Amino acid sequence: MNDPDPRTLERARRGDAGAFEDLVRAYQGDVWRFAYHFTRDRALADDVTQEAFLRAYRFLKGFRGDSRFTSWLFRIARNCAMDQIRARNVYVERVTPISGTVADPQARVELQEALGAVSAEHREPFLLVEVFGLSYQEAADVLGVRVGTIKSRMHRARKAMMEALEIEEDAR
Repeated sequence: MNDPDPRTLERARRGDAGAFEDLVRAYQGDVWRFAYHFTRDRALADDVTQEAFLRAYRFLKGFRGDSRFTSWLFRIARNCAMDQIRARNVYVERVTPISGTVADPQARVELQEALGAVSAEHREPFLLVEVFGLSYQEAADVLGVRVGTIKSRMHRARKAMMEALEIEEDAR
């Protein structure tokens, strides 16, 4: 996932509503999918996306550029999703659809089931890196952990998925 044009970002930081609209258009779909991965509820993902962009607009002037804009935006979206879940006191089993990433429907179902075998703690970095294409450092920034923690969680997520896929293969 690419960061926005620095000029667009700078114009948005100075309060240019048109530039901020460009940012919303560019990232709204990704933020919504990310929110949906957490909430598993379309309406709640809509609310999270709206709140994430409201917060981004409110705090954009304070964005220093220490991390990539997309990492910063995903972190806001994650925080909004967690706030919504806590506020609604909803327990969410975060099983994530692997919709557009695999063409073969059978393989998609198998991957979806294998992803369900991965704990939420290991699933989050897996989604950020493998589905959304963030680097390990960017995933660490979003989740507020060290890169080594991301590497460890990715290793465990891949191992759990491989074991789940092997079990499924043996069951046939």
